Amino acid sequence: MAIIIAAIENHKDAAVDELCTKYLQRLNGPWKTSLLRLPAARVKDPEKQKIQESEQLLKLIKPDDLVILCDERGKTLTSEHFAAQIQQKLNTLRGNLILGIGGAYGFTPEILARYPSIKLSEFTFPHHLARLVLCEQLYRAMCINKGTGYHHA
Repeated sequence: MAIIIAAIENHKDAAVDELCTKYLQRLNGPWKTSLLRLPAARVKDPEKQKIQESEQLLKLIKPDDLVILCDERGKTLTSEHFAAQIQQKLNTLRGNLILGIGGAYGFTPEILARYPSIKLSEFTFPHHLARLVLCEQLYRAMCINKGTGYHHA
């Protein structure tokens, strides 16, 4: 069982990549965590782009996996609530926990209806920053669940 961040993006940013790596390395103690970049579709039609990118994510999912999508219309959670949900899911999960970050136009309505979604912020982020926020929040969730001093709320 592992946590997989599946991010659809073509953007390369060494500074963001380094920070994501830092958080993921800290998580690999209690939670084996990996980042999987899926290339953004190179089509002009936004609907076709959503379909192609959603299909890429669907190909990763196995029957015992749990999927949570990051979407601007998703459920807003506090860091504490996110930590509790992640821990509860990891305690009962037999497959992987896949956290999906969609492309520029998000996911198809069909995949959004199939899986729960969370909202990372009221702000809209470029994909590489959304990935960084998610990596940090996973690290924060681990610290909250362990009771370390990282989270000061």
